[in-house]
Amino acid sequence: MELWGRMLWALLSGPGRRGSTLGWAFSSWQPQPPLAGLSSATELVSHWTRVFEKRGIPEARESSEYIVAHVLGAKTFQSLRPALWTQPLTSQQLQCIRELSSRRLQRMPVQYILGEWDFQGLSLRMVPPVFIPRPETEVHPNVKPHRGMPYQELKRTWPVAESEEAWNREVCTCWPSSAWLGLAILRELVEWVLEEVAQRSYAVGSPGSPLILEVGCGSGAISLSLLSQLPQSRVIAVDKGEAAISLTHENAQRLQLQDRIWIIHLDMTSERSWTHLPWGPVDLVVSNPPYIFHQDMEQLAPEIRSYEDPAALDGGEEGMDIITHILALAPRLLKDSGSIFLEVDPRHPELVSSWLQSRPELYLNLVAVRKDFCGRSRFLHIQRSRP
Repeated sequence: MELWGRMLWALLSGPGRRGSTLGWAFSSWQPQPPLAGLSSATELVSHWTRVFEKRGIPEARESSEYIVAHVLGAKTFQSLRPALWTQPLTSQQLQCIRELSSRRLQRMPVQYILGEWDFQGLSLRMVPPVFIPRPETEVHPNVKPHRGMPYQELKRTWPVAESEEAWNREVCTCWPSSAWLGLAILRELVEWVLEEVAQRSYAVGSPGSPLILEVGCGSGAISLSLLSQLPQSRVIAVDKGEAAISLTHENAQRLQLQDRIWIIHLDMTSERSWTHLPWGPVDLVVSNPPYIFHQDMEQLAPEIRSYEDPAALDGGEEGMDIITHILALAPRLLKDSGSIFLEVDPRHPELVSSWLQSRPELYLNLVAVRKDFCGRSRFLHIQRSRP
């Protein structure tokens, strides 16, 4: 923890990352004054919510609740024992909340501040600049948010949007890297893969044990979710980022899934890297690749622009750079009738369909497009046919 603290301090005390336009945030911030008269968790949440709102920090109340809950040893503020809401905090706890809240004022994502985050029931370690699975754990498992959901119902099952106006704005624009809704979309991708596996039988190993390749594993969220829910499966996880590879290793060991995952540091755009795959051709390829159109990168939230690796987001001029690399390599990666599952921009289904039609030698067919909870085309299922 001491080393992690020094790393964070170095990050916060220097200029913005990667030449970001947010250098002002680091130089203009001033330490917060002592919190005179504040002693309980509820009072601290209210105080920091006001501070965050005044400074224009998104998810002001949610940020303060997560930070206070973390210091008190809970995942969420709502999961705290009610007695702890009004119980006086120690001076050490108050100081810790102050320090963590100061990092949030620098627009550091809450996931990096806490150092961990839940995805699909798994507690994953999070460190910058690895791509973050954003809030989805509070959604009731039987309730999916949608454009017509009343805000009050939404707030009970998805307590991440600060107001009805904010919810409407986010749902209508449905930005793929939204700090509020974010990778709830990723959960839908995982669920679609699980549905497909349930409908098939696989010849490798015991029945129902697919071999899966994830391209761009990041923190390992997709790979480890699939491994945890498919006990007989095996996964090859690749990423070109050393930080991502290290973090996936750490998370696999934390979850005791390391025996069924092969984690490889690999740049998938380099064809020489694919000369040999451990365990041979795969049943499924799954990826949440960089797919943001390059011209849209500047519209990303400061939390993303300043802290996350742009290489994990920027898909090139039409957001297709990595997608087309995956598709071009598919005949070498997939078994006959193998499938590719991708999360993409809503503009991509038409682009991908045209790209595949112009390359019949790949024997790949776009067999299904699935919409996300915003009603926008977000996921592709592409299948290899026999030559």
